[in-house]
Amino acid sequence: MPNPLMDASTRVALAAYLHDLGKFAERAKVFNGDPRVDAHLTLYCPFHSEGRWFSHQHAAHTALAFGAIEAHLPDTVRGDVLPFAGRKYAGDSDSGEATDSLVNAAAAHHKPDTFLQWIIATADRVASGFEREEFEQYNHAAEKRANGLNHYTSRQLTLFEQIRLNDTQASDAALSQRYPLRMLSPRSIFPEPAALCEGRDDQAAQEEYRGLWDQFIAGLRQIPASHRHNWPLWLDHFDSLWLACTHAIPAATAFGVRPEVSLYDHSRAVASLAVALWRWHEATAKTGKDAAQALRTRSDFDEKKFLLIQGDFFGIQDFIFATGGESRKHAAKLLRGRSFQVSIFTELAALRVLDELGLPPTSQIINAAGKFMIVAPNTADVCERLQSLRAELDGWFSANTFGQAGVGLAWTAASCADFLRRHGERNDNTPFSKLMARLHQQLDISKHQRLNLCARGGTVFSTADFALGPCAYNGRLPADRKFGDVASCALSRDQIAIGESLVKLDRILVLRNDAREVLREHRNLALLETDLFGHVVAFTADADATGRFGELAGNGMLRRCWDFSLPSPDDAEGSAPLWHGFARRFISGYVPTMRSDDVGPLRDRYAGLLGEEPMPDVGDLKTLDLLACEDRQPSDTDSARWQGVASLGVLKGDIDNLGELFRTGLKQPTFAKMAAMSRQVNGFFAIYLPWLLARDFPNVYTVFAGGDDFFLIGPWRSVQRLASRLRDDFRVYVAGNPEIHFSAGIATQKPGAPIFSIAELAEDALSAAKQHDGKDAVTCFGETVAWQTWPELEAALTRLEALRSEMDLSTGFVYGLQQFIDMRREEKKGTAEAAMWRSRLAYRTRRFVVDRRRGLSEEERRRHTTRIIQDIGGTGIETLGPAYRIVLFNHLYQFRDR
Repeated sequence: MPNPLMDASTRVALAAYLHDLGKFAERAKVFNGDPRVDAHLTLYCPFHSEGRWFSHQHAAHTALAFGAIEAHLPDTVRGDVLPFAGRKYAGDSDSGEATDSLVNAAAAHHKPDTFLQWIIATADRVASGFEREEFEQYNHAAEKRANGLNHYTSRQLTLFEQIRLNDTQASDAALSQRYPLRMLSPRSIFPEPAALCEGRDDQAAQEEYRGLWDQFIAGLRQIPASHRHNWPLWLDHFDSLWLACTHAIPAATAFGVRPEVSLYDHSRAVASLAVALWRWHEATAKTGKDAAQALRTRSDFDEKKFLLIQGDFFGIQDFIFATGGESRKHAAKLLRGRSFQVSIFTELAALRVLDELGLPPTSQIINAAGKFMIVAPNTADVCERLQSLRAELDGWFSANTFGQAGVGLAWTAASCADFLRRHGERNDNTPFSKLMARLHQQLDISKHQRLNLCARGGTVFSTADFALGPCAYNGRLPADRKFGDVASCALSRDQIAIGESLVKLDRILVLRNDAREVLREHRNLALLETDLFGHVVAFTADADATGRFGELAGNGMLRRCWDFSLPSPDDAEGSAPLWHGFARRFISGYVPTMRSDDVGPLRDRYAGLLGEEPMPDVGDLKTLDLLACEDRQPSDTDSARWQGVASLGVLKGDIDNLGELFRTGLKQPTFAKMAAMSRQVNGFFAIYLPWLLARDFPNVYTVFAGGDDFFLIGPWRSVQRLASRLRDDFRVYVAGNPEIHFSAGIATQKPGAPIFSIAELAEDALSAAKQHDGKDAVTCFGETVAWQTWPELEAALTRLEALRSEMDLSTGFVYGLQQFIDMRREEKKGTAEAAMWRSRLAYRTRRFVVDRRRGLSEEERRRHTTRIIQDIGGTGIETLGPAYRIVLFNHLYQFRDR
């Protein structure tokens, strides 16, 4: 059904979102030599009589660029385009009537006059945290920097390189990393040395921008034309295109402003603030010249016009690792389905809030790892609706998950002044920092009042029907029918269906719940049973199949269409753009599937572990039992045998001190910076990691990865190698900043163990790593070491393997070395007797060499003994201490039979 308020809000969002479209076009020289430029400079740009020049000339190009893309946009000039005037009706009025065109409102942000122009101009300044005097200086500045670079040649700095947890601030000269000017891809989100992507050749820089602009125009044509009739749906697609094209374009390069925030993050922040600001003024009937004057003078900057709404999915691990008697049978599908459900629940809870409040997709400023933030107007109606939404979500999760999970909502009022940065103030004492602290406090209260159970009172689950017993896959929820021969609930059946769909399909349709019967008529759809907050969810395969739903888009039934396809492992460089014509959500982690050689020449490695289960078909999800075998290798003595344990490695980790990094790490924090850093933290785990797994670690399974944490399962040794690789790559991702790092726990478990017990082992290992001084550590086989020690452990393992090969070290000899590790640990504690480990190791080694190497001369035996003692005792146990146990276990696991 049409929603005029939603459509009007979305048009305001588009005007604000593209207010800096001209920066992109001007740097690409799209209108170079165009005779219309001079007239647009006069209309939209500040003129400086002392030098007789126009500053911020991108504003003029914004107006021209709108004309260049108008044919690919929803209608912005004819018909109902409120709150803007159509092209032939634009004028000026002191009433609440439309007074300006959408293009004028967007382009005039540096020279605003009308109320709508001031709405966007104010949002622009608030998003950047500008004080009034500071903005006036910025508005009179030229597009150049102190280092001689300009808006063409400057490349975007990385926020990560600038983070400091003390009161120091990195100088411009110390910042050596930049983002390359390329479309979004797994590789382009990594910074590079400035010398590789930033020069002083204006023409070369403009050509780079032009290539990106051409990709932008081509991308616009890919958005289905039928979706232009559904404003929020179309804007969601466009937002993903804008992200793909502008994630590395610096938003600002003038007046000593560091080019550290992308055009994408600034655009989205401005759009969210502009819509909330306009809606507040509409609700309070303050839309005329007096309102514009108040915005101009900032006389109302202390008025609480905004609501920051935060949502947080709680109970993630209890939900994902729930277990029943049949949970092992479909363990891989259940795990993947539940993890994906967490993402879908969060996405659709946010969508439910947006739709109920009549807000466009760009009002959702943050969305990652089960959390979202929405900017709304602070009106009585909005607050009442939020209270109802909270009760609705609580009721849904109580009924459908028995309180295993839920989405908590919290909101805090804010004024324009709350978003400002204050020079000279400590990071945690700025108005914006205090605002974030209040919001997090409200969310913490919400977490402790989850599902509002105390207020509801009485028996919570009195209507539950356990006539069929509990769901065999969940163990807690009531079964409602048989799934094959197994009693199950709809939520679990959906989880299995999702696990199957994720390896075959790559788009999601989100529709109103009254579309269910319509969807049943379509083939090649995987339709979920459970309605999610008034939405029906279906999976579909490709653009052709997705494009058949144009009628549903036009009548408003189709609310969202998301592409969740993974980067292709065939993209060896990770440089293929992540844009395929639809809104993208980075919510589908990589999962291993059966390959042709898995069911062919390599199937013997699985011998004895299939039981009565048939071998999965090529393309099916690989089971956890099969993954446990993937590190087994042909025996070095008998090619018909396989050696190495069949065991799973479980890797759990998260970024250390992330709250402190956000709270005090950024100097002069702003709304746009906060949103940018949240997106970029998520990008490593949600964009880069899936590509890395598909290319280099194809047997590692993603349980969840996003935000600041990750949980991965795979063959035990592959998981260790992956952990080390992630640590190295993450250092590059954060520009080598030693203050940003993650800790991880690795647990090793035989296949068949209950999944919840595996999760507990990984959690315990991570907790141990977090206890390490300074964190930045990993726990493996019960030993915790600093990440910087890990390469030494790998080198020690290589030496031990060489000793085994050259000197025929027995399993018994290697296994017996553990006693000396224990003694070395006690020696460090001051136990005098433990110091005898060296002499005992020497004696045991001499006996081993004499017994094992009888054909050697005395001199050769002495040389062998000395080398073993030096490599294992000196370089190994003496230097590495208890951490050498990791080396021993790795060695033993690699050569053990089964």
